[in-house]
Amino acid sequence: MIAKGGRGFVGLGVLATIAALPFEKYAAIGLGAFTVFLAIVFRDPRRTIGKGIVAPADGTIREVDPSTGLVSTYLALRNVHVTRAPIPGIVEKAEIIKGRHKPAFAKTSTRNQRFEILVRTEIGQVRAVEMVGAIARRIVPYIEEGQSLAKGERLSLIRFGSRVDLFLPVGSVRIIVKKGQKVRAGLTQIAEVPDGGLE
Repeated sequence: MIAKGGRGFVGLGVLATIAALPFEKYAAIGLGAFTVFLAIVFRDPRRTIGKGIVAPADGTIREVDPSTGLVSTYLALRNVHVTRAPIPGIVEKAEIIKGRHKPAFAKTSTRNQRFEILVRTEIGQVRAVEMVGAIARRIVPYIEEGQSLAKGERLSLIRFGSRVDLFLPVGSVRIIVKKGQKVRAGLTQIAEVPDGGLE
């Protein structure tokens, strides 16, 4: 399935490939390959939702800081770019903030264009910051303020490479992922609640 916000790009690629086929064989092949690439980048696979607090994004854990509750994930071009709710709750804030387009792994990327999300949950306030990278130019939100979220529900589509910083309530959870670990949105458990909740 192609994610909402990416279907137009894939559709244009298909049309361009078809239009070029009768005139320029090699151009059509190139356009077709690029369309396949777009379909891979904008794919939105179905997921079985995992236990506990789950990863908000596909990618590699770039930083973990239990003192601030931070779990930061870097999304490469090959990763699925649909983000998901790590925990159920009520959306208190869902705001796109304009900014730069520095590489998502750079320290200065905190000033990049971003999508800030605050969710009120049973364990406290959870904050997610989705940042675009040097290639990613836009985030397509799927949620709005006041909305009730289920765990694993889709939050947004980040177009191309990017980063998601998740801040969990300190003292309310135990972070179990490690730096360098590969995770999948909605599936991989990244933290647990000490009393065994959020199963």
